[in-house]
Amino acid sequence: MAQPRLSRFLMASAGTLTVALLAACTGLPKVAPSYAVHDFGGPDPVAARSLGFPLRNIEVVAAPWLASTAMQYRLAYAQATRRQGYVESRWAAQPAQLVELALKRAIRTGEAGAAGACRLRVELDEFVQVFDRETASRGVVEARAVLLAPRTDQIVASRSFSLVQPAPSADALGGVSALRGGVQGLGSELFGWLDALDREGAARSGGSLRSRCGA
Repeated sequence: MAQPRLSRFLMASAGTLTVALLAACTGLPKVAPSYAVHDFGGPDPVAARSLGFPLRNIEVVAAPWLASTAMQYRLAYAQATRRQGYVESRWAAQPAQLVELALKRAIRTGEAGAAGACRLRVELDEFVQVFDRETASRGVVEARAVLLAPRTDQIVASRSFSLVQPAPSADALGGVSALRGGVQGLGSELFGWLDALDREGAARSGGSLRSRCGA
């Protein structure tokens, strides 16, 4: 009869150990630390401006180091080569997606979506908050725009853009405000560049973007 008692003891001990392990596991945190999620807000109250020629699409592609929702910053005064990210703040989407939506809201074409129209590709190289000192920062947006011809995707024109917007505060909220302003500036400069290209081309016979990017 000794053996059954030993078996019952071992089974009871094993059960006690299992309960203890389960209790220990349930003591671990189940909810990840919360963080704030930011975007650029709703559409700008200023109406989108229309180009004089059609665009098939506006596409924004980002450099590999911007392929996440991390809200990045750089301490230029201490570690200029190091990218860091806020722990308690994130973007609602990757920067390329946020910038693309903002540009589509800012630039409207009369024949948008035409299959035979030109395509605007924007390569986003930088999108970061830079601290020049502990109490002062700025938003930096750098991009290269390429206007591609219909069907062949031959480059019609290209231009680089670099925009710097002072941040109203040296924190994540200040960075959001500065980068939002930088993207709004990018939209304005892109429109001005494309409009100027069209006007300059129109002065030459058959050189307008409407004739080259027509549907």
